Amino acid sequence: MSHPSTDHPSTSPIRFGDLAGRLHGDPDAGATPLVLLHGLTFDRRMWDPVLQALPAGRPALALDLPAHGASPGIDGRGLAPVVAAVHNAVRDAGLQRPIVVGHSIGGPIASIYASEHDVAGVVAIEAPLRFEAFADGLRAVAPLLAGPQFDQGWAPFRDSFRLDLLTAGQRELVRAGDQPSSEVILRYQADLLERPHADVVRWRDEGIEHVRARRTPYVALFANEVDAADRAWLSERLPQAEVVVWPVRHHFPHLTEPARFAELVEAMAVTADAWR
Repeated sequence: MSHPSTDHPSTSPIRFGDLAGRLHGDPDAGATPLVLLHGLTFDRRMWDPVLQALPAGRPALALDLPAHGASPGIDGRGLAPVVAAVHNAVRDAGLQRPIVVGHSIGGPIASIYASEHDVAGVVAIEAPLRFEAFADGLRAVAPLLAGPQFDQGWAPFRDSFRLDLLTAGQRELVRAGDQPSSEVILRYQADLLERPHADVVRWRDEGIEHVRARRTPYVALFANEVDAADRAWLSERLPQAEVVVWPVRHHFPHLTEPARFAELVEAMAVTADAWR
């Protein structure tokens, strides 16, 4: 499907499949496209500075994930139906073999997408694939997240974002996260909360093996130094993965240095262009 080549304002959503999104560049130009996925509770506005910093001709689609921004919710629990909704949006936008960029929970969504579909690369921001410790913590506060003490249960996760380190302008781009929905959080985290732990680990490991076998370029960007054991774990399972640290100490390194981040993804896209 052909779409206008002009950049659409963030305030004027256009629908791709069932999802709202902002399209940058010309998807019919033949260049490697980018698909940008925000984190849980946020929306596509967090990508506005990156889109502005990208070359005019680079196709890029910033989506509102299901039940975020201007996108409706979907049936199903966990990340598999979210990946399916993203794939439908990518196809409707006419994008082929994209680089999938995911922030926070968008990182595992991007990784699952890459394990199921043909992609030119993955960039995961603040999204470790070694989730076991996070899952234990999430399950410990699940009763709070599901009840009237939701704010108390969500506080440790919100505090970990270090929103106090953002500028006022950066803070405005993630303001959607100020009113998190218990239902949406529990629905997105259903894999970790409702499925047997061993099943989720096996699903994750099988997906990583698919990405490894395809030699899909993979960049993992973090805002704090990465534990040596986590680096070794990722290197063993995904040898092509590059771990990058921008020590901004908050959850949104791409907002602190959007031009630098645009250069990072553009460099990956230019390499992919040579193989198209």
